[in-house]
Amino acid sequence: MNKKSWILACAIILVFANSIAQVNNIHPIQAKVDSIIKLNSVPGILVASSVKGKNQFFTAGVADKKSNLAFTPETQFEIGSISKTFTAFLLESVLLKNNIADTSLITQFLPDSLKKNQAITAIQIVHLLNHTSGLPRLPENIGIPQDRLQPYANYDKDNLYYYLNITEPKTFGKVAYSNLGVGLAGVIAENISSRSYEQLLVEYINKPFQLKHTGIEPAKRMPKATGYFGNEVATYWDMSVLVGAGGIKSDATDLLQYLNFIASNQNATVVKSVLQKTAQINKQVAIAKAWHTIEKDGTTFLYWHNGGTYGFSTFAAFNPTNQNSIVVVINAFNKNDIADRLGIDIMTNFLNE
Repeated sequence: MNKKSWILACAIILVFANSIAQVNNIHPIQAKVDSIIKLNSVPGILVASSVKGKNQFFTAGVADKKSNLAFTPETQFEIGSISKTFTAFLLESVLLKNNIADTSLITQFLPDSLKKNQAITAIQIVHLLNHTSGLPRLPENIGIPQDRLQPYANYDKDNLYYYLNITEPKTFGKVAYSNLGVGLAGVIAENISSRSYEQLLVEYINKPFQLKHTGIEPAKRMPKATGYFGNEVATYWDMSVLVGAGGIKSDATDLLQYLNFIASNQNATVVKSVLQKTAQINKQVAIAKAWHTIEKDGTTFLYWHNGGTYGFSTFAAFNPTNQNSIVVVINAFNKNDIADRLGIDIMTNFLNE
């Protein structure tokens, strides 16, 4: 081998060794995210984790196809039904402030005319939060939306009260997931406090949790992810009167801050209340107040909730023992099978120490 060939061979070996080192240095969560992008036709994925208070962010794909920009920790997205855990917290906060038990009947905080419907008079506030009210997933009078990408925007309080006046809950006392129920919980919080949902969100969560980019309106200045309904750009939902069921927008930094606050303050009065298990689905899954749990060996391994809008599939969870947490965001409709599985996998195999 001549000198020139030897130098070339050494250079090739050095490049190869460096490439191996780079592969080996890839964080296992990043490798997981990269593999999902390659195997699934999703625009982008964001994973945010918190381990012993230290946040890490992992992304693949894009937050917006047109601009080709990636997700950042401050990119806004719809959190979907993760909003239900916020609603449980702010409602329990309102109840505590007003010395009201969550076993109180919902008709006490609704128009008197609704008391005529005997079918709803046994429903307690807690039944709305653990999906045992018997109310359906969605009200049957929600109708065909004026904008097919905005299924809730035209459903107002008059529609809601009309429906409650005629509905006959079929599964009272049994767990049956209800967007209507938790949306109504948000309305009851407003009725008791005489404040809007957004005002309650700011007072009881954003300020004490120090959340900077969480609300019910889409961002105007901060980076905003684009959600996709198939190949179509999805608009951020206006959930109107049912905002408490899934209308919050946030970013990964805020969501981790939210999870960390809950996980590190489990003995605080309201936190303890929302984490109290109130219904059992099976040996592995229970429901607290909005929060779901995964049970392992007789103890709670995870508190979690997922979310889905026409543009986003989301997952959030924390481990109550080690207080580690995870957020997963996919900017596409109906990808919760991927988001949920990824989040649980990471919490089980990488953040379970």
